[in-house]
Amino acid sequence: MTSRQIPAEIESLFARYPALAGFSVRAAADVPDNCPRSGETGELFIADIGVAPAHTSEHYGEIFAEITTTLADLLSEIPDAEELLRGRTFARTLH
Repeated sequence: MTSRQIPAEIESLFARYPALAGFSVRAAADVPDNCPRSGETGELFIADIGVAPAHTSEHYGEIFAEITTTLADLLSEIPDAEELLRGRTFARTLH
């Protein structure tokens, strides 16, 4: 898989959720110590989710769940997706 294939999957998130401005995928070493972990090596975390305009916590939760599902699908289907996702920030492209 190339790094160009992942953005197509991520782009679908931005198409389905126009309020989603962007998000980051971080490794366990990049999140605060008080963040719960499963203890698995290579654990990834979704961070810095930008939603504009601000929405209800329910809608924000829906967007978070969709990001999680999309990334989990990528990780289960594509063996090297973890390396391609870790440390990346995905943002909506404005024209």
